[in-house]
Amino acid sequence: MDIPYRPLGPVMQLLEELGHEVTYAYDDLVFINDNDFLLQFGKTGPSVSLYFNRECPRKTAENIEQSIIPAADRKGIAITRKGAYRLMEQEGESVQIEFFDH
Repeated sequence: MDIPYRPLGPVMQLLEELGHEVTYAYDDLVFINDNDFLLQFGKTGPSVSLYFNRECPRKTAENIEQSIIPAADRKGIAITRKGAYRLMEQEGESVQIEFFDH
């Protein structure tokens, strides 16, 4: 069984340098403070998808995108904006995530 490479350590360091905090990492998803955005690791290599919460203000999303993508490139991590997401609380302590393309 092959386990895909997920550069969580370098991604966490990058986010901290930009003033963000990883609040939770689960499987291929990395949740960031205030849930303005999340990252999803790709199937291979250091490719990461960027999704913004549908409730995140457009200007905030633009500022995050303009800072995170170039900073990641300098560290050899390819971050690509993919779209948006919405979190919905389920019964108990679970949540459902719905993804939307651009």
